[in-house]
Amino acid sequence: MNDFHYFCSLILERTMAVIITISKIRNFFLILLISSLLNACEEEKQKIIPQTYVNFSLRLDDPQFIALNSVGNAVVITSSYDGSNSAGYNNNGIILYRASQDEFYAFDRTCTYDVEKSIAVEIDESGIMAVCPECESTYVLPNIGFPTKESPSKYALHQYQTSFDGLYVHVFN
Repeated sequence: MNDFHYFCSLILERTMAVIITISKIRNFFLILLISSLLNACEEEKQKIIPQTYVNFSLRLDDPQFIALNSVGNAVVITSSYDGSNSAGYNNNGIILYRASQDEFYAFDRTCTYDVEKSIAVEIDESGIMAVCPECESTYVLPNIGFPTKESPSKYALHQYQTSFDGLYVHVFN
């Protein structure tokens, strides 16, 4: 009888090892599938506005950027500031928005609804929304440039990286 119990426990042990191995393999492939889907979504997000070289710095004490000294304000920056380095996609320009004392958001002004038309959004009178003059998509600047639910566009404005040292705001990609 002891041999029988030993044999049964050995079979049970090995069966559990196989089940655990199959479970680990299944989990591995499930994680691989999920990460692939997330990467595909991230790639789609990045391809809405084609990659455009952006690299410039501005001083907050420059009179043309005085509005940026207050949180919640935004300014439009075009190629007239620093040539093609500050032009954004198709020379539509860049919106620089002050989100907090230490944080700035930089957005390409190109409407994401129909990129081929290359329409530049405009900051509305509230200063916290950017509106496409053609399709009327409305993007909320404090919400990282995401469109409102009523907007035809379903994608956020393309965002560039920023850094801030207390005086200079650097915008780049």
